[in-house]
Amino acid sequence: METCKAEGDDSFALRKPVTGVENPAMKGYLVLTVASFLYGGNVVAARVISSQVPPVALAAFRGLLGLVVLMLLARRQLVKSPRLCFRDLLLLALMGFFGFTVAYTSFLWGMQRSSATNAAIIIATIPAVTNALLAIGWHLKPSRYQVLGIGASFFGLLVVFSGGSLARLLALNLSLGDVALLVNVLAVALFTIMVQEAVARFSSQVSSVYALMFGTAMLVPLGVWEVITQGWHLAWQGWLILLYMGGVVSGFTVFLHFEGISCIGSGRASIFNNLTPVFSIILAVWLLGERLTIYHWVGFGLVLGGIALSLGRGHFGLYTAHTKTNNEQ
Repeated sequence: METCKAEGDDSFALRKPVTGVENPAMKGYLVLTVASFLYGGNVVAARVISSQVPPVALAAFRGLLGLVVLMLLARRQLVKSPRLCFRDLLLLALMGFFGFTVAYTSFLWGMQRSSATNAAIIIATIPAVTNALLAIGWHLKPSRYQVLGIGASFFGLLVVFSGGSLARLLALNLSLGDVALLVNVLAVALFTIMVQEAVARFSSQVSSVYALMFGTAMLVPLGVWEVITQGWHLAWQGWLILLYMGGVVSGFTVFLHFEGISCIGSGRASIFNNLTPVFSIILAVWLLGERLTIYHWVGFGLVLGGIALSLGRGHFGLYTAHTKTNNEQ
């Protein structure tokens, strides 16, 4: 196995993403917004078929479909990509483990055992947890605008998920499903940070292919066992939904997520996670006939305002862990 050349005192220190686009920030905002919209569609799709198939088997099948799409997108980059050393493979394997194996299974298991309100509030903490990990582990401190933006966006989602009722928030109780969702939040946050390291070494296509390949490989054995013991009951309409969840979300959308992080960094990219529930609610209104009320619009406004505030100032998440930036006061 090849050994990597020395790249500093920290093998996994965050480096500035490399991109040839004149305005990488705008490209990052665009692709992450599209990715959030498609992830929002995935939430609606999962609500339709999650009760029809075993959860890990569903995640594994999604991963296999997504891998086909990503390999088609990355076929040229895979040929030109440099050989991977042990440290590269370790990073990509860890990304697959946290971002797909742990994230997929903990999300599906948690959603089956948690209330919708608890789940939504816990998942909405991903940007804050990601930025906290960057500050603690990588010494990257967010600006006051980013802290205020994350807080405003999270408060907006609280308004939406609680229906504008303080009593409903105070009545929340943690369950084992909620613990699983907390594990999901931590896994997604670590995965997002690792993606920035990977796209500094390889292209977004190559990084996403290897990460999904490792993650799916770890899901397949348990998925096969679930199908053998529990069966697989899916109507033809469900197969169409599964093709969307696998080919579009686990394939194309994962690539967009990697591309967005390569443009603006993991810290700023994490705030786009709060757009996903907004889009999922809007799609549920359109596709499932659900209704919007005044608290939805208030919450949406706070989410969008918080994202704009967080992205409007500073460059948190773009620089190395040991580089002094204007945001570090």
